[in-house]
Order: sequence, then structure tokens, then C-alpha cells
Amino acid sequence: DDWKPDSGKDESMEFRLNVCQRVQLKELDIKNPEGVASWGKKNKGTSLGTLSKTPKFRGDTLLLEYDDGDDCPNASNYKKSTMIQFICDTTVSGQGNPFLISHSNDCTYWFVWRTPAACPVDRPSGGGGGGVFGTIIGVVVAVYFLGGIAYNRIVHHARGLKQIPNYQIWVEGFDFIKDMAIILFAKCYRPKRSQSSYHNLPVDSEINTLIDDDYEDDEV
Repeated sequence: DDWKPDSGKDESMEFRLNVCQRVQLKELDIKNPEGVASWGKKNKGTSLGTLSKTPKFRGDTLLLEYDDGDDCPNASNYKKSTMIQFICDTTVSGQGNPFLISHSNDCTYWFVWRTPAACPVDRPSGGGGGGVFGTIIGVVVAVYFLGGIAYNRIVHHARGLKQIPNYQIWVEGFDFIKDMAIILFAKCYRPKRSQSSYHNLPVDSEINTLIDDDYEDDEV
């Protein structure tokens, strides 16, 4: 649908705007109504700008400009144009409504539109800083390894794995981790002793009897 901007106290001018499509009003008494997205009428209808579907940011301000309208009355080398400034506002009802801020020499028109449609829909997830930090760490690690390899190769004439910077420390660290893993694995997965091997052992009374018998044999 078309939007009817509020022109304030000046009721002599009627406006129609549309966003992302041309003005739907059928009674557009202008030469080429097909692409008109901003229209105004005082005594006679006029094109205030043709359709554009590419809003642009200027700083933090979202703007949509319709240019190449009808000729300006006092400057035939210029065409009428419309600038719509969208402002995020969640307090207005519905999608809000544009209102006329100013116009210059019946040639350029500036509308402000406070609407929740101009508010951001995606909030930062907080992962941007982490991504930058991760990138920095990656660059530092890459410089450390590549620079160390180049240094060991050129200065110490190292070859093979010994080109890696602080190679001995890495080897000792790997061995330490391997030993700790073996120890932990052995503690966690130590097989349980079978209880069945103790079933045939004599009880205390039987042991005492055997000891007494041996003692008597020794006396004889």
C-alpha cells in the first residue's frame, strides 16, 4: 500500500510514498507513472522521484533516495528527488508513518520515518572479539614455527625434525605426556583379580589343625 506522509500544517500538498515498489495510486496524472515511488500534488501531480530498492547507510543513518523525478520548476537541469531517512523506533504503533521535514524550492523533499522496521534484527553474538583473538594467536604461532625453522635451518644447518624450534623441549614434553597417559591408563584399566583362586584355601581352623599335627610329629 501507499504511505501518506504527514506534511504538518501545510495541507496544500498531498504526498504518496512507497518502499521497494512504485506508488499504487491509480490516478497519477503524470507522464510516466510506472516507476514513480514518490509523488506529490498541489495543483497538478508530479513525480518526486523514481523507484530505488537500494537503501544506503551514511554513518549510522539509513537512507533511501528516489531521484530522477520531474523537472524542478526553476532549474530545468535538475530533477525532483526525495530523501527518506529511516530511524529505529519501537515505540510507534505499527510501522510508523513518514512525515515531511523540509523541501527546497519545490525540488528536493526530505522525509523522516520513525519505524521499528529500521531496527537491527540480529544482535552481536560476542564471538567477533574471540575470532580476532584467535586470528592473532594463529599468526603468532605461525611466525614462531616458520621463523624458528628458518633460523635453525640457516644458522644451525639443522635438517629434518630438528629444524623445529625448541625441538628437544617438544620431544621431552611429548614423552612426559605419553608416560602420564600410560600411567593413567594402567590405573584406570587394571584388571581385577579373580576371587575363585581363593575358594580352595583352608580356613583358620584347618590351618591350626595342620600346625598342631606338624608339631606333634616333630616331638615324636
